[in-house]
Amino acid sequence: MILEYIRWGYRKQRYLIGAFQFIAGTCLIIGIFYPKVLSLASIFLTVIMSAAVLVRVKIKDGIYKMLPAILYAVLNFIIFYNSFLK
Repeated sequence: MILEYIRWGYRKQRYLIGAFQFIAGTCLIIGIFYPKVLSLASIFLTVIMSAAVLVRVKIKDGIYKMLPAILYAVLNFIIFYNSFLK
């Protein structure tokens, strides 16, 4: 993964990005019991994954390499949408 962060141009930010992802993922689990936490965590992860797609587009990765980020962005948006309706 270190080489991927270097390739993406975010070598120095990898700990920060990883911490954001870990915290938001943990908040998704906590959000099972607290819907507001679920909404915030899922929209935050949607933004992170959307940014990941943009980074992949910027460095001209193929769709195959973009697919996981796209799927996670869509999945988190669905979670956000459903939790926001409650």
